[in-house]
Amino acid sequence: MTPMEILNKIVETEDKARSVYDEAISMREGFDKYIQDHVDVIRKEHFESAEQAIAAFEVNEKKLTDDAVSKLDEKLKADLAASKKRFESSKDDAIQKIFKLAVDFNA
Repeated sequence: MTPMEILNKIVETEDKARSVYDEAISMREGFDKYIQDHVDVIRKEHFESAEQAIAAFEVNEKKLTDDAVSKLDEKLKADLAASKKRFESSKDDAIQKIFKLAVDFNA
């Protein structure tokens, strides 16, 4: 083999190596894009699932909160009614006692 043939063989081999390298880089970039596309799809699915779970949680918690507020409101109304009833029933007795004390004090 002559030096020129050897040099041509080296250049040819280098060209093949560069071609293989460029193809490998292209494949890696394609694979990276493929992976990123799948990651994006999975991320989107998880975000949608999380948003739905959050929306359902908010609805459920609002219902539970509304129920709790309603129960507390009913209890407050019942306690207020009972307090008014106790006040009305003892009001006349208290007035009589105060009047009797005032009259007895002045007598």
